[in-house]
Amino acid sequence: MKLRTILYTLLVAALCVGCSGRVSMRQLQELEARVNDAPDSVLAVLTAADMPRWGEARAFYALLTVEAQDKSYIDVADDSLIRVATRYYDRRGPALHRLQAFYYHGRVYANAGLRHEAMTAYTRAKEFVDEVDAPYPVGLLYAQMGTLYGNDYDYPHALEYMRNALAYYELAGKERLQYIAKRNIGLIYLNMENVAQADSLFNEVLTWGEACNDTYITYSSIIQLLRLYDTTGNTDALESLFLRYPIGVLPQNAATYGIISHYHALKNDRVAAENALAHAWDVSASAEDTAKLLQKRYQIYKVLDAPYDALHSHEQLLAHQDSVVRITLQQPLIASQRDHYETRLKVEELRNEQQRYLMRGAAAIVLMVAVALGIYVRRFLRNKNRQLMEQIELADELRLTIYNKEQDLDKMSGELEAQRLTYDTKLHAQDQQISQLFRARYKLLDELSKTYYEGTANKSEKDKVYKKVLREIERLSVDEEFAQLEEIINEYCDNVMACIRAELPKVFSKMDYHLLCCFYIGFSGKTISVFTGIEANQIPVYKQRLRSKISKSDAPNKQLMLDKMK
Repeated sequence: MKLRTILYTLLVAALCVGCSGRVSMRQLQELEARVNDAPDSVLAVLTAADMPRWGEARAFYALLTVEAQDKSYIDVADDSLIRVATRYYDRRGPALHRLQAFYYHGRVYANAGLRHEAMTAYTRAKEFVDEVDAPYPVGLLYAQMGTLYGNDYDYPHALEYMRNALAYYELAGKERLQYIAKRNIGLIYLNMENVAQADSLFNEVLTWGEACNDTYITYSSIIQLLRLYDTTGNTDALESLFLRYPIGVLPQNAATYGIISHYHALKNDRVAAENALAHAWDVSASAEDTAKLLQKRYQIYKVLDAPYDALHSHEQLLAHQDSVVRITLQQPLIASQRDHYETRLKVEELRNEQQRYLMRGAAAIVLMVAVALGIYVRRFLRNKNRQLMEQIELADELRLTIYNKEQDLDKMSGELEAQRLTYDTKLHAQDQQISQLFRARYKLLDELSKTYYEGTANKSEKDKVYKKVLREIERLSVDEEFAQLEEIINEYCDNVMACIRAELPKVFSKMDYHLLCCFYIGFSGKTISVFTGIEANQIPVYKQRLRSKISKSDAPNKQLMLDKMK
């Protein structure tokens, strides 16, 4: 056990080195995994780090800090920190964290003596029990609710919740907490005067505490057994306990010496009873101890058959109770007024804080809308500029294509005279017809492009030229021109388009025929993009798809169709 604690301490210390400044959600999750085994080390890390400024990380930090304090036996009564967690987890967050937030808020309220507020917080935490698969924190919750019901003398509800706590501790495998729950159930049975059940449970817990050498459970069970045997006047059982556990090793408090005094009185040993009672008065430390000892002295003298001493003790007890009630009722009015004004001040602070949050939220929303609008406008202008440049680039490429075609025609003019019947003659004639088909449009685009690049710098004039370029480009893709282009291809490419239409009539779409024309002519990708509206980078994909369709067909002239595709 010590080795495990040392290892956890070293792990948490190593984590602490990386937690300078504000801790992240990942670091908080790592600390959460170790808080049950090394809460003091986790608390040291969280105390050294800065609290996150907002959001779930801030709420989780607050929750984990209060949990580490509670598991380190630090009774925090100020709820300012845990309130950060409950405000966040009230409407959002994982169900387990929401349950823990309200549970530890209840613990803080209980430390402050605000039992009604504590029960309200526990009841809120109970709403999330069915949503979590974590029996340990649910067991803790039910145990605290059972304790509060017991303090309010509602023993049936206390017994119900403490039994629930025991069941969840068993699911969680928390053996020590199971026996603490059994001891508490025995205490409830004792208060309900079910002596047999209480005796059985206290002895079971005592046996386990002795076997595990757990001092706390052992001696807390002994105290409850002493109380039980003292209540029932079982001197034999008391004597057996005193033989097993000498008075010197028992807790040295007023309750213990009061029981010892009553034991001696039951044995009719007045001197020993009065001596033990005197020791009880010496170690008494509160008004509650005084009331219990006066009650015990009345009981002892009644057993010793000393009615005058018993009556005097009873009168003293009544006088003591009256004084306590009188002091409580005589609380100065100014204290109540102070509480009232403090409450009003807290309400005003909460209202102001809420208004600040609303203002910050509104400002954040306006800022986000402005940023989003700016991003949208910027992207819109960027897309428009990109589209303009693409269209200008296409127009420029068309101009270059026309120029190259004319250069090729001039270069080949001398060779055509000697080889009119060769393949070059057919190619020249094909290019001539294509040039005649598109030359007028190309020249217009060329002139418009020159006007755009070399003409006026006036923006409105350039926009008019650009729109005219777009209209001319759109006119290049009409069906009439593709029909003429198909006739040219059939004339100079061995009727390849006619073969496709005859042998594969239902394989290709209208767009596929346009693409086949462009591929057989040998147009570039960007030129095909102008004619068809398809993105230039997608042209090779379409070409491969068409070749695949032809290749998979049973057409007689399949090889001709593939060979002619450039």
